[in-house]
Amino acid sequence: MVLNKEQFEAYRMEIVTFGNIPILSKYCGIGCVFCKVHTDSYLGHYPKIPMIDMEDLLEGFKYINPNVNYVRLGAGVLVAPHTDPFLHPQIYDFIKIASENFPTKKITTVTTGAYIREDKLDFLNSISNFGIDLSLITMQGKREEIIPRSERERTMTLLKHAPLNKCTLMFTGDINDVKKDLELLYSLGVQNKVRQILVRRMEHTATSQPKLKELSSKCIANYEECISWVKTNYPDVIFTVPILRDAFRGGNNEYFIDADERIAKQKEIIQKMSPESHINLICSLSGYDYFSRAFKDMPNVKTNLILNRLYGGSVSVAGLLNHRDIKEQFIPEWNDLMIMPEEMYNADGFDLLGEHISELEKYYNTKIILA
Repeated sequence: MVLNKEQFEAYRMEIVTFGNIPILSKYCGIGCVFCKVHTDSYLGHYPKIPMIDMEDLLEGFKYINPNVNYVRLGAGVLVAPHTDPFLHPQIYDFIKIASENFPTKKITTVTTGAYIREDKLDFLNSISNFGIDLSLITMQGKREEIIPRSERERTMTLLKHAPLNKCTLMFTGDINDVKKDLELLYSLGVQNKVRQILVRRMEHTATSQPKLKELSSKCIANYEECISWVKTNYPDVIFTVPILRDAFRGGNNEYFIDADERIAKQKEIIQKMSPESHINLICSLSGYDYFSRAFKDMPNVKTNLILNRLYGGSVSVAGLLNHRDIKEQFIPEWNDLMIMPEEMYNADGFDLLGEHISELEKYYNTKIILA
């Protein structure tokens, strides 16, 4: 094994929490404007992962959740983020071994495709349970603005000949770009090969580089209009849902289904408590209005909006909430129980800044339930 104890603990945590097997930390050099490698100080909590060996990979397999239907190689969320799995010299061996160890799961790699060897496409196509999650971003004029080393020709080859599992487009702020991108994908028959085509909203944080903030702000301003057009013209294309609003229903209702299931679970927890108990729900911007409506008839329940200030900017997802933002914004009048988003924590119970959930329980002197 090449991982030391500290590296292995981070490696294990990433696998258990996100189902990603981080296989190296090498900076890819593609230069994507949304890459967090050099600008995200919060990722400094986690050690860099050297190129793992086969022994590390096989040990990592032990931590894959048996209930999930995928195994992802190389795309870390917190550990080894935004590198490219195809920089690892053994990546093709790793894909083959993973496919054999998990024959009933989908083996995936998240990549821009810049480092995939074209002479390996026949090999990759021969692995029935492997598929590439291709971060296409856009194929229009802004491509090189967002991905300086865009590898256009190789990307076109991959779209035509690679085993694709998922193809992700990033809305640039210009609806014409999305129109042309989707026309291109459909003309190549990509929709018949992939599990999904996904349109994403571009996001930024306070630490993002100025170019990303500029692009992201334009994207956010026009995103709802973009999605309205996508739903009308390409109803099979799904899209990310930044806020649980009816305007975003239809493209990927999993967000709303998940919210409804969560609300049902929370109400079940609350109904087991004394009617005199006072419960505080901690909500991110993405779900605050939706959850407030769901609990408006329960006078002992209060929904509390916590904005992403520490990791601020355009992000509104629960997974980026943290103890510091909660402590600064949440001053309860009463607090018999706090119900928090489980996405805030990794598998070991630590938030984005590395503080354990028990520290927040001590701070508020109350019980916390993740649901």
